[in-house]
Amino acid sequence: MIYASGLDSGTWRRHKFKEDHDMASKEARERRLKEIQEIAAGWGKIIARETFPNGPGLDVTLADMEELAIAASRALVKGAVETMTGSQGEQFGKEAPCPICGRMCPLETTPRPMIVRGGDATLSEPVGHCPTCRRDFFPAATGVEN
Repeated sequence: MIYASGLDSGTWRRHKFKEDHDMASKEARERRLKEIQEIAAGWGKIIARETFPNGPGLDVTLADMEELAIAASRALVKGAVETMTGSQGEQFGKEAPCPICGRMCPLETTPRPMIVRGGDATLSEPVGHCPTCRRDFFPAATGVEN
């Protein structure tokens, strides 16, 4: 049987399954993002209470409060990005193949200052050095074979 879309029933079911799966994944990501935002909002309340245990005085302006919140959000972005990229970099292991000759080379991490959307962060970037090719390489940029 051919449907109006030109897809037979088996193709339509596979397409519908993928579409439903993608939608479920998107919904799960959106739910997780909302949870993270709620956690961060709670941290904002903690920062406010730590900064002003008796509440902000009448001499504290909205601009002062906003400055505090922005500084805290930059620190949050810095800590989160550095932690996540550090964890990601550890997945490369202790050595990686040279992208030119394929020789396994030891990896070291070097600090790499970056400007990210929320401020500054220093990433721990894995770097390999191939003594055969006499070149450095970055496994994150060249990809990793499974």
